Amino acid sequence: MKKIIVFGGGQVGSSVAKILSDDGNDITLVDVDKSVLENLRDKMDIKTVHGLASHPSVQKLADAENSDMVIAVTGSDEVNMAACHVAKNVYNVPKIIARLRANEYLSDEDGFDKKLFSIDEVISPNILITDNVKNIIDHPGAFQAFKFASGKVHVIAAKVLANGPLARKRLSEFKEHMPNVEVKVVAIFRDKKYLIPDGETFVMPDDDVLFIATEENMRFMSELRKVTDEPHNVMIAGGGRVGSALAKKLEGLYNLKLIEKDKTVAQSISESLSNTVVLHSDIADETMLKNENINNVDYYCAVTNDDQMNILSAKLAKDMGAGRTIAIVNKSSYRNLVSKEIDIVVSPEDITIGSLLASVRTSDIVSVNRIANIDGEVMEIIAHGDKKTSKLVGKKISELELPKSIIIGAIVRENEVLLTNEDIEIIAEDHVIIFALNRKELPTIEKMFQVSVGFF
Repeated sequence: MKKIIVFGGGQVGSSVAKILSDDGNDITLVDVDKSVLENLRDKMDIKTVHGLASHPSVQKLADAENSDMVIAVTGSDEVNMAACHVAKNVYNVPKIIARLRANEYLSDEDGFDKKLFSIDEVISPNILITDNVKNIIDHPGAFQAFKFASGKVHVIAAKVLANGPLARKRLSEFKEHMPNVEVKVVAIFRDKKYLIPDGETFVMPDDDVLFIATEENMRFMSELRKVTDEPHNVMIAGGGRVGSALAKKLEGLYNLKLIEKDKTVAQSISESLSNTVVLHSDIADETMLKNENINNVDYYCAVTNDDQMNILSAKLAKDMGAGRTIAIVNKSSYRNLVSKEIDIVVSPEDITIGSLLASVRTSDIVSVNRIANIDGEVMEIIAHGDKKTSKLVGKKISELELPKSIIIGAIVRENEVLLTNEDIEIIAEDHVIIFALNRKELPTIEKMFQVSVGFF
């Protein structure tokens, strides 16, 4: 059990506090809004402190001097930085994590050094969201796409189309159809429930299928969909932090257009980009979209700071013929409402929380990503120890007696990727890609990777 202080009771702060509290940690949450704290106390078993996170007296009330970790996720970058500095230098908190949004605080070229503010790890939603959206676009057909082990392993979630070549066929036929492609089907989500498939399981239209594969074997994605060309034309709606960063990542890979309503911002973006057409217009302007041939756009990405505008413009673009639409939506209530109206809904909250959890739980967790549709996660964890000190090392997967909802999908051993079977034996320093389809089993995973005292 760790004693953790969370600064900020917004969506991310409250969600992280609940998850970490459910994991058995001692959580104190600090916020300047009393009504936020009252609401959180009614929902979860945590301590709360009212006040500004950067004030030493407030941190004293939160018992910072006896805490193991601080997570600063208030709505202000500057408050987060000041709070981290106080926590480290006044109360000597061992580990400090801060969420920073402004791009100016994220680039070494601008001279910013996180160590000046005593920050151990920076979580940047803008970078995380940008990478997430790019991954999705790079894998046509996916609504979630994650990379593990420095890109050697890909985890993809995709919907099966009724006219796709594998709809209504057994998984065993998938292997017969593509005998030289190494792909593992981890789970199938159907009617809001998951099932663990075998070779006799039929893949049905509208199934959401969770795959794991090596980077070179990702061509299997086309087998789930109509025979279509790779995407060429991408339109980005919004030139803010995410929109401009996404454009820089996609430039040179796709024919790119970016729409920005603010004339000054549009001018600035056009000067910083070399191969992007920047349009000064309203993203919900029907005439503009028609004139810019929205019906020829393969991916329309609504990435402004306004949920309602993202939803409206993505819906409009879809109705006018855009191939696939992606929208950033912060409010969970909105995400549930529009999941059928928009092809891919991206949750900044889920993406940020996944990154935070990887930093919080243990240094051996390389990365954590939350799986859409269920309360589950997929993680990359390093195995340590030996047969005497580890519950994992030296054992075959069949000997681990894992719950049905815990699935080891792949092992990365040095530079080799092994899609798992029951006969594979785990050795020290393996990077294990493991799925928890039910978050209640996360303590089981943590205990499994713990190393006994003899290891040290």
